[in-house]
Amino acid sequence: MKIAIVPLLLCGGILAAQSMRAAEPVMDPLTSLPKPIDTTVKLGTQPMKIDDTPVCKSMMQMDFYTAQGGKVDAALAWYSDQLKGFKHTHGYGSGRSQDTFYNATGTLMVSITGNEAKEGENTAVYSIIYATIKPGVSEKAIAGLNVQKAVCP
Repeated sequence: MKIAIVPLLLCGGILAAQSMRAAEPVMDPLTSLPKPIDTTVKLGTQPMKIDDTPVCKSMMQMDFYTAQGGKVDAALAWYSDQLKGFKHTHGYGSGRSQDTFYNATGTLMVSITGNEAKEGENTAVYSIIYATIKPGVSEKAIAGLNVQKAVCP
């Protein structure tokens, strides 16, 4: 009887370890910031790499994710909870809401773009971009990106 229990305990331990591993957050490979998984905000699994882009005197690298579900307000709530210490800026440009979370040094960003709608409407998420900027940029530059106007010091 004891011999039969040992394999059951081992199987149970393996299954528990696998389920714990599955609960770990998934990170964006470029920024190492968390991606929403199994929440009200759903992203494609593989990012589309966007060509390096100059921002002021810095260079930005980006991972672009197409949203596969979720509303902008749910995305903002999730990222507010996950990105402790990050600041948030909101803008509206080209008929879309644009919200960006960024770190204090202006080197890491997550931008949530809504579907086309009137300003202030809670639409479905269109895309989410994870980005690094080296060297970091100012808050004004990041806020300018939200409204598609470069603001360099």
